[in-house]
Amino acid sequence: MTKLLIRYLLIFTVFSCMQIQSAEAQSKKRLRELERTEQEQAAEKNAADEEAKKRHMEIQSKQTRKEMKKYKRKSKRLNKNKREPFYKRWFRRNKR
Repeated sequence: MTKLLIRYLLIFTVFSCMQIQSAEAQSKKRLRELERTEQEQAAEKNAADEEAKKRHMEIQSKQTRKEMKKYKRKSKRLNKNKREPFYKRWFRRNKR
């Protein structure tokens, strides 16, 4: 009776270990697939964003595009906490 119980316990243990390993292999495969799909979705989103930015710039007039570039450069400079160059401060029209 005890030999039979030990035999069944041993067989049960071996089969459960094999199932755990196969489940881990499947989960790793599934994780790789999920990562790949997430990367593809991120790439598609980035492409759509770039296309939207490009279209937005194309529908603006030339003068508006120039102003947008000017304000973009100005905002970058302000966000870096840099002052205007001295020659721009000295020779600007509107004195503050």
